[in-house]
Order: sequence, then structure tokens, then C-alpha cells
Amino acid sequence: MPKFRVKIDGRSYEVEVESLDGQASSKGASSSSSTKSTEPKASGVPAGKQVKAPLAGTILSVFVSKGDTVKKGQVLLTLEALKLENEITAPQDGKIDFVVAEGTSVDIGQALAVIN
Repeated sequence: MPKFRVKIDGRSYEVEVESLDGQASSKGASSSSSTKSTEPKASGVPAGKQVKAPLAGTILSVFVSKGDTVKKGQVLLTLEALKLENEITAPQDGKIDFVVAEGTSVDIGQALAVIN
């Protein structure tokens, strides 16, 4: 079985791929070492530096509003995951363009805020 290395959200995973029709194919399996610093625009999420959920959980508190200016390290919101409260902080200075609402359930890697 062919093995590939897949990088998702900065984490590298080794995977084996099995062809269901019995034919081995390398179409679309090109190796690209292009890593751009701009993040893809997800549906309904503005462009900018995304602050993503490190764990799946529920948003307990949101401490900033859309349009607020934040500083690097400032607490943006509290995420409850596995019965623990996790403070999510700003990775850079900028203006908040989007923040999820309190009570929202989020998945790992989901955009919580976008900073420009």
C-alpha cells in the first residue's frame, strides 16, 4: 500500500492509501512544498489570521466584540473542553473581525476569531 505524509493544521501524519478499484494511481498525489502564510478562507469566515480551536468544546465566555482592537496575548474567549476552561489568546495585535458566540459548540481546528 502506498504511504503518504499529510500535513493538517501544522501537524504531520503518515497515512496509507488503498485503491478501492484495485488500481494504484498517483494522480493528484503530487508533492507540493508550498506553504503560504495566508490561510484559506473558510465558508462564512473573513480573511485574516485565524484563531482556531485547539480542542473541541463549548465557548463559555467571549471577552471581545467584533471590531475591537486586541493585543498579542490578550484573552479573547474561554473554551470549555474536557471539563477544563481554556483561555484562548490573541496570537498577534490587530482588529477582531469575527468571534464565535457564547454557548457555541466548536470542533478542533474551527475558526474562533479572525485578526487583521
